[in-house]
Amino acid sequence: MYPNRLKILFVLIAVFHLALVGRLAQLQLIEGGKYSGLSKKRLVKEHTLTARRGSIYDRNGRPLALEETAFDIEVLYKNFFYSCYASRNELPEPLYQSRAHKKAYSGRSESEGKEITCQECHLNDGLWVERVARLLDTEPSELLKKAEEVVKRVESIKKSVQEGRKKTVRVQEEMAYHPIVKNIPIEKAVELEARLEQYPGVSLAARPRRYYPNGDWACHILGYLGNLSKEEWQKIKTLRTESSDSKLALYYNTLSQDTLVGMAGVEAQYDEKLQGRPGKRIGEIVLKTLKVDKIFFDMPPQAGQDLFLTLDSDLQRLAESALRELGDRNGSIVVMEVNTGEVLAMASYPGFNPNTFNQDFIRLVNDPRKPLLNRPLQASLPPGSTFKPVTALAALAGEDINTSTQFYCGGKLAIGDRTWRCTSTHYRIGLEEALEHSCNVYFYEVAKRLGDRSLESEARAFGLGEKTGIDLPVESSGLVPLTRSLGDRLNFAIGQGEILVTPLQMTRMMAAIANGGKLVRPHLLKKVISLEEEQQWESLDVLQKERSVSILPEHLNALHNALRKVVVSGTAKGKGLDVLEVAGKTGTSQTGLKGVNHAWFIGYMPYNNPRYCVCVVVEDTAGHGGDVAAPIAQQLAQYLINKDAVQLTARRDATVEE
Repeated sequence: MYPNRLKILFVLIAVFHLALVGRLAQLQLIEGGKYSGLSKKRLVKEHTLTARRGSIYDRNGRPLALEETAFDIEVLYKNFFYSCYASRNELPEPLYQSRAHKKAYSGRSESEGKEITCQECHLNDGLWVERVARLLDTEPSELLKKAEEVVKRVESIKKSVQEGRKKTVRVQEEMAYHPIVKNIPIEKAVELEARLEQYPGVSLAARPRRYYPNGDWACHILGYLGNLSKEEWQKIKTLRTESSDSKLALYYNTLSQDTLVGMAGVEAQYDEKLQGRPGKRIGEIVLKTLKVDKIFFDMPPQAGQDLFLTLDSDLQRLAESALRELGDRNGSIVVMEVNTGEVLAMASYPGFNPNTFNQDFIRLVNDPRKPLLNRPLQASLPPGSTFKPVTALAALAGEDINTSTQFYCGGKLAIGDRTWRCTSTHYRIGLEEALEHSCNVYFYEVAKRLGDRSLESEARAFGLGEKTGIDLPVESSGLVPLTRSLGDRLNFAIGQGEILVTPLQMTRMMAAIANGGKLVRPHLLKKVISLEEEQQWESLDVLQKERSVSILPEHLNALHNALRKVVVSGTAKGKGLDVLEVAGKTGTSQTGLKGVNHAWFIGYMPYNNPRYCVCVVVEDTAGHGGDVAAPIAQQLAQYLINKDAVQLTARRDATVEE
């Protein structure tokens, strides 16, 4: 209908295609060399910008774990060849076959060719060894050893890639700088940066490094960082797509195989919050210098969140100092608020320094004293007489005895063909006095009247035999045994036999007695702070909720009186705990070795209005709870009394000023 219009359209389309083909021909045939040269000189590359890991502080804002800047000396890969091989007159095969070497090598003898080739193609490439060694006051052989390790690793990568692709390739590692010395002193870094032009092929790289300013203090609480294993990395790659939690999915996507992550303690428990979000930068680099010439895209990294713990650094230091004075004996200390579950101190001895963990790893793993074990929540031990308050409450609740019930203790109790012994002869004795002097015979008599499951049920009601739910990884559940015979029940009643508990579980149990039956959840996190918001611990608590143990007021009153008598006139008398308004219970649990015990003291203060609960355990000692553990508890109680007095005075002064 419109033949001219169709012809015009056809001509336009033909002209467009001819123009397109012409332009392509120009770029490929005429200007191809120009752009080929540019592509060989420049490269668009994406860089990941490392995010700052969140810091960790105690309840008063004192630093426990920080992110600081570490400086490494890096060397351009091609410079390693001269250093590693030229002096030995042996070039690696990939370098020997390079175009420059072939040109310089032609027409020369083999030995002469190799020597001259290295000098011509790698002029000044070996200077870095001598100058860096002089800068750091180290032996050049140490630097050469590290250089050879880098070359072997890169050549291994290249060989693997070439075998897969079945052709000669150049891998990215061949164009990069590689660290040769890590963590150089800052004064050396400043000197190097000021004279960098005198160090051919050398670069100064800054990177974040985790630093624990207190060394090995609170090491089991804080933990340490490490790299993901291959298995862990594969699991995370799977979780990236399978996780239904958007926050977790975002966290997994921030990780790479080289990312340092928390491997233990708070570092591991709250890695998602501490781990920052890496940034991204896309820029053009000059291949000759490997320097960024132009930036096309820049997304800054997002720092991780800062954590404030419930710990009191001064109290933690006091607790750890007390354990170190034990010498070659292991020990645990827990100090916790009885109404909130806030852990003020949690010490485990021996320990480790997280700043040097990687260097010390083999020694730590092979140490028979197990310094990596977080004893307050991982050491399962028999509680000894510190379990007797649970036995008393089980019997009172079941009406097997009452607060006035008395039994005769002649120093031993014969049942069948076996004799069960006591620590002394107590004669006619009631419940409060039995706890005060830790009379075994009294509790043997109680056990004879208990039902088969009542003691087990009461122990579980106080949280024994289960994890406390503290916000740390790898907690032990302990063991509440099933009593199959009267003998089992008698042992169970005095905290011996198959029963196993952790110091943290016993701290929680005593806190429940102190606060009237509330079984709190121990925790270390107090608040989380980021640029956007501040979150208190309660808003983060999605795990175990608090529960209560039913205790009649008259039973609780009898127990409080008895535990107060323990420090005034009982097994912990004369240790200074009475004047500090402490109530508590000593324990000496048998280990199976003659004369070797675990010494316990657990208590609370002030006894008339409890605020704090203290647990001290000294393992494998010849002493008893009152002799070994109670004096340590006295030091902790003295600190808490003084702290409260200072705070009370400060509040009064503030009120007067208003």
